[in-house]
Amino acid sequence: MFNPFRRLFTNIGVDLGTANTIVYVNGKGFVVNEPSVIAYKNKDNIIAVGRDAKEMLGKTHPGINVIRPLADGVIADFIAGEEMIKAFIHLAEIPRFFINKIIVGVPTGVTSVEKRAVVESAERAGARSVHLISEPMAAAIGVGINVLGSNACMIVDIGGGTTDIAVINYGGIVVDNTIRVAGDEMNEAIIRYVKNTYNLRIGEASAERLKMDYGVVGEQNEKDFFIKGLDAQSGLPRQEEISTLMFDEALKDVLATIINSILLTLDKLPPELAADVIDRGIILTGGGSLLKGLDFYLRDIVNLPVSRASNALYCVAEGTRKILENFELFKPVLFN
Repeated sequence: MFNPFRRLFTNIGVDLGTANTIVYVNGKGFVVNEPSVIAYKNKDNIIAVGRDAKEMLGKTHPGINVIRPLADGVIADFIAGEEMIKAFIHLAEIPRFFINKIIVGVPTGVTSVEKRAVVESAERAGARSVHLISEPMAAAIGVGINVLGSNACMIVDIGGGTTDIAVINYGGIVVDNTIRVAGDEMNEAIIRYVKNTYNLRIGEASAERLKMDYGVVGEQNEKDFFIKGLDAQSGLPRQEEISTLMFDEALKDVLATIINSILLTLDKLPPELAADVIDRGIILTGGGSLLKGLDFYLRDIVNLPVSRASNALYCVAEGTRKILENFELFKPVLFN
């Protein structure tokens, strides 16, 4: 039956990440790419969301509370998560009551309670129906892989809170492994290393900037740069000149954990699919995969071809876009 109001409703795809949230709106494209951060004044008055809120991290007086509602890839603070989703939908200029479907990417290892938190937050934000998809599945679709076909592919999706490793074929995940070690742990490792090595205290935002601006692994061409922080003994501001070679040492334990999980996943791989993985190699997606040199670093250790997707940061969101455009085709890969 023809519904004259159908055109008023829109569909949304969301990569709800620990570090960043990306929102795709049908007919508009990618309209939001913001840090997953929200700031309150006096506990219940939202004063900033996204980049504006992230700028406040570590800089506010006691009357302002800056929150990252997600931890390890899932909603940890239900109320703040719901308000953040609503705020991002508002940024996308979509009336709350005109949302038809929302597709949200979640880690493969998500629990039923964590799934429910995502679904209820999206419903309260105005969605008539909510569908979930595992992030590596969405990333594979976003890369352009035929996930419904017989040729297997291996995705390593490194986000802010989780690293999702999955081998996919025939529209399903054959083997997978989710670890709550990813980009955030890289930042924490940098903070620890700088303090232990240079007696200098830096914050999370500074560590993130260092990683993005200078971070590299497996690179022998040394480059020096300055880092600013507080002297751990005197408490006074100080800067230190350090080398990019620090990242190999600072990140070795985090990367070893990710590599071990990749090897464990490969060990569970059915022999019949080994040829596909050898031919296609490992595809890196997610913001954490943007660390320079990571693809070559992994390749040398796991002894398989490793490539980073050209749209690594947007792969999950791009996957939700393709699903919304071909909903009936991809419906079997969704759950709720």
